[in-house]
Amino acid sequence: MASGPSTDTSMASGGATNAIIPASDTSQSNPASSTALPPVDPKSKLKRKKAEKAGKFRSEVWLHFERIEKPVFETVDGKMQQVRTITRAQCKYCSTDLACDSYENGTSSLRRHIQDVCKKYPGRADIEKGQTLLGSDGSVGVGGESSLAVKLWSQDRCRVAAVEMIVMDELPFSAIERKGFRHFCSVAVPKWEIPSRRTIVKLFLKMYDAKKLELRKELMQHSVCLTTDTWTSVQNINYMVLTAHFIDYGWRMHKRILNFCVISNHSGNSIGKLIETCLIQWGIERVLTISVDNAAANKHAIDYVRKKMVNWSRQPVLGGKFLHVRCLAHILNLIVRSGLTMLDRSVGSIRNAVKFVRSSASRLELFRKCVEKEKLESKKICVLDVPTRWNSTFIMLETSIELKKAFSRMADEEDNKYNNYFDEPELEDNDGEEDGFVVVDPKSRKRIGPPTDHDWEKAAIFVQFLKVFYEVTLRVSASNRPTSHRAFHDIVSIKVEIEDLFDRDEEDFEHEAHKTLQQMAVKMKAKFTKYFSKLEDMNQLLLVALVLDPRYKLRNFGSTCRDMLGYGGLQVKKASEELKELVVQLTDLYASSNGPQKGKTSSGSGITSGRSGTSSSSTRTLTGKRADMLKKWKTELRELEEVVVQHEVDRYCLDPIEDPPEEEEWDILMWWRLNGVKYPNLQLVAKDVLAVQVSTVASESAFSTGGRVIDPYRSSMTPRTVEALICMQNWINSTSISEIEYFPTTEEFEFYEKMEREHQLEDTASSEKARSGRLSKAAKITIECDAAMASDTSS
Repeated sequence: MASGPSTDTSMASGGATNAIIPASDTSQSNPASSTALPPVDPKSKLKRKKAEKAGKFRSEVWLHFERIEKPVFETVDGKMQQVRTITRAQCKYCSTDLACDSYENGTSSLRRHIQDVCKKYPGRADIEKGQTLLGSDGSVGVGGESSLAVKLWSQDRCRVAAVEMIVMDELPFSAIERKGFRHFCSVAVPKWEIPSRRTIVKLFLKMYDAKKLELRKELMQHSVCLTTDTWTSVQNINYMVLTAHFIDYGWRMHKRILNFCVISNHSGNSIGKLIETCLIQWGIERVLTISVDNAAANKHAIDYVRKKMVNWSRQPVLGGKFLHVRCLAHILNLIVRSGLTMLDRSVGSIRNAVKFVRSSASRLELFRKCVEKEKLESKKICVLDVPTRWNSTFIMLETSIELKKAFSRMADEEDNKYNNYFDEPELEDNDGEEDGFVVVDPKSRKRIGPPTDHDWEKAAIFVQFLKVFYEVTLRVSASNRPTSHRAFHDIVSIKVEIEDLFDRDEEDFEHEAHKTLQQMAVKMKAKFTKYFSKLEDMNQLLLVALVLDPRYKLRNFGSTCRDMLGYGGLQVKKASEELKELVVQLTDLYASSNGPQKGKTSSGSGITSGRSGTSSSSTRTLTGKRADMLKKWKTELRELEEVVVQHEVDRYCLDPIEDPPEEEEWDILMWWRLNGVKYPNLQLVAKDVLAVQVSTVASESAFSTGGRVIDPYRSSMTPRTVEALICMQNWINSTSISEIEYFPTTEEFEFYEKMEREHQLEDTASSEKARSGRLSKAAKITIECDAAMASDTSS
């Protein structure tokens, strides 16, 4: 047999599209070859060399095959015997042997095997553009295992994925050129040609423009509720963020950051002009509300936007009367902080104790040992608060109270570093003394503490009282689910909690801690009254949202006003009628903007365009006895106190109220998705009103991202790039917008129910037919068996 293949470099010409890439490591499959095999070029025409040594193969395909002698067996005298051998070409990678006679077969089949068939050839480019691959879909299922999915692989898709990785993980663009990332890609995706940072940035801006255009088309189909806030970066540049909230036609709520742009200053006029500019750029004309914090500049900004929107081609809802929504989370923060000033010394002593524990690893380890010695069940570790954020102060106090015994044990330790800590003077650059939060004694300038039993008692009462405020803050801070329908109950509960402190027995206030609590309540009530002194101070769309909750409707509003707010019967009736009138007005407004065919309820109701409907045109022309008969009937209905359904709002309010189990998580959007077809115009109101935001947390959270994107090490990016990064991250991480462009009708539900019934009947008929067929076959077999037995008997 001839020796190994030739290594003439003239055979390794490349450049063809379907050329075989050389194997990088063939030492295992072919020990005699320790170097990479040159590629096969199907277009190369090798010159025959007369001086070539005998036994050398001229075709470069033999670099990947070796000749073998394969025995041929035939049957001779009833036995299998080897009669001869034939020469075959065996693949070095998969051991497949092919015919290789130089006169009858040639090497074309060998070349096709390497290029298209052999799956073990390490140098073949088996990942081509458009080829599907089976891999992980990126999700994590049960047990931490990811699901498999069929994907397309290409160089372009890898570049897009790299851009998305940089945006989602807040990486610098230079990460694509880092040594570690390139090493990882050389192992994980060796076929990918890693682009430069310049290429990635250009692709990122292109993707941002494309996604922005796509989102712009989507937003033009919806009415949006906006939230906005301002922020100053480490570059000392003022930014304003504008976030849109809306519910799509599939009844899913969405949050999209529209702009993260530079603003010259924080004045109301500048904010209003920038909001107007952003809305015009996005082509948004349907704005229901704008939620802002309680700064005076924001009120001027809303007034400016309202004045400009009145001149737009599409008028704002009710002239923009309910455009301004105050941030409830911000109001709660102001209310609680006003009461915290009464506990400054107690809170400051506990804060200093926590500072001692968290100031070094050795002190934290000492504290953990004290927790173990006291055998405390709590597994929490004390956390330090941010004095300007009362909810973080609440968490600090709540956790510290559970670990109170551990703090006391630290004070009793022989190495009394804990007590000595409070005798040290406070540093001048300490930022703890802010807005009434005192951590040092103003006379001695020493740290306040350690906390006494009196301080712990005050803190315990304070935590119990503020738990309601903390839970309300968590509810109103949600931005990915509706919160407007709960806002009225939250505001009322806060009012009642504060007023309840004034109705306690005098014996309770003999205790100093309760006296302090009452003083807190006085300050908190004054702050609460500043924003919600009467029902009219609340944005009325929040009351509409309460009515649109099928668990409460209009009846709950009246009941809450009577039982919790102390309204009299006439006040409750008047407030309920005004609220219902507003709901009807909104419903008719949405009906007129969506065509007259959807404007009213179904037949059988007194259809009107307002709350107190009139009869049809034919009824108004009635005279004589017919008119008298109808008039007497209406009088009789009023005397019998029967309810006449004149509007779909009436029908909604009269329908049964939902009463889900308390442990069940109520999904109001799912309810409207399933039942909205019964109220075609009211569901349009619900779709917009339930998207109203009662806090600006959604916009404030963008500043956290902005702080990470514009850190001291990456402060050279332009404002446009910063905006694109923050917006793109939000858009990529958000769920897709439903493309359903219609609301299901009753006729469609009936159609699908009919199809299901017919399908069920067909299945039943098929089952009966199959059953009868089996019975007939069984009967036939029985008859044949009986006949056979009779024949045997006669024989």
